[in-house]
Order: sequence, then structure tokens, then C-alpha cells
Amino acid sequence: MLHYDVFVNSLADLPEGQEVRLAIRDLAPGTHKYCYSNVTALVSPDAQKYEYGLLVRFGRGQIHPAPYSIKILQQVERIPERWR
Repeated sequence: MLHYDVFVNSLADLPEGQEVRLAIRDLAPGTHKYCYSNVTALVSPDAQKYEYGLLVRFGRGQIHPAPYSIKILQQVERIPERWR
């Protein structure tokens, strides 16, 4: 199972069952470990609900004790079209 992590201020930033825009970090071993992706996704506190695991981190890097799961809907380009 692939795993990602995300930094949030509070768990309220991860509403269950709603599309949310996140900057997630890839935790897969290899040359792309810790690469960020901007995505729209569905997030659940049920670790088995979606296909990828998600570690939730707070401002100073503390890890939430319960793992979440994430379903990535699409990659989001953060640079506006006119500047590419």
C-alpha cells in the first residue's frame, strides 16, 4: 500500500466525504520520497476505506495516532496557465 502524509492545523481541515485540496507528500521509498503533489482528494478517518494510507501531521510535525486513508481524485497544477 502506498502511503502519503499531509500537514494540517487541525482535523477539521480534513472533512470526511468531501473533496478537499491538499498538498500531500509521497512516502514511498526511492528517489521520489518526500516529493509533494497538489491534489483534490477524499479523506477518511477509516484507514481501510480508500486505497492509500495517509499519515496526518500537525504544525510541528506531530503525527496523529490514528492513520487515515485517501483517494486521490486528480492532480492540481498550482501555477496558473498564463505563467507556464
